[in-house]
Amino acid sequence: MVDYMGAVKRPFGDLKTLLIGIIAGIFVVLVPGFALKAAQNTLNNDNSLPAWSGGEIVGLIIKSIMVLVIGLIYALPGIIVLGITSVAAIFAIIDGADLVATLLGGILFLTIGGLLLLVGGIFASMGLMFYAKEGSFGSAFKFGAILKKVLTVKYLISLVVIIAVSIGVGIISALLNIVPVIGTLIGFGLSAYLMSIISYTILAQTFNETP
Repeated sequence: MVDYMGAVKRPFGDLKTLLIGIIAGIFVVLVPGFALKAAQNTLNNDNSLPAWSGGEIVGLIIKSIMVLVIGLIYALPGIIVLGITSVAAIFAIIDGADLVATLLGGILFLTIGGLLLLVGGIFASMGLMFYAKEGSFGSAFKFGAILKKVLTVKYLISLVVIIAVSIGVGIISALLNIVPVIGTLIGFGLSAYLMSIISYTILAQTFNETP
């Protein structure tokens, strides 16, 4: 059973790790790699948070880059469709094409592009867990195995929980933004760190609980 409450509490389990995580979250680059490392612990049924270590900075940066690359590959179809649609719409308007037809066509292809981004994001979420579990780049693209996991009720519930948590974290971040500069930086770092750890923990547990 996925421990959603435990996942939400996990980033707060160690104050030192949390504070470093907030600072790292401001600069973004280390957090995805750290969250992936935390997911690896969970995948191995260890819910303890890894410790921040200066000697692992390069490794965390590499992991973060891999997270970015895998996510970008899955997002590529949607990005291409949206890009082509935007360029085509601009040229159509310049050429004096029918505005209504251009608008309707644009809405259709923007919707398709958005759906492709959504599907890509869903596949990437489990693809990253396969990468964390097996350690090879190719394992992030086991489409058949990924599809089996994302089509489960358990994954759908986890996705809804992640969205709900992100809304809550977003509200906290917005409140911190009331304080100029410092509040904004803390809010950004806190939300980046919290959502990375919480979402990756939930996804890793979901991975373990689904066939």
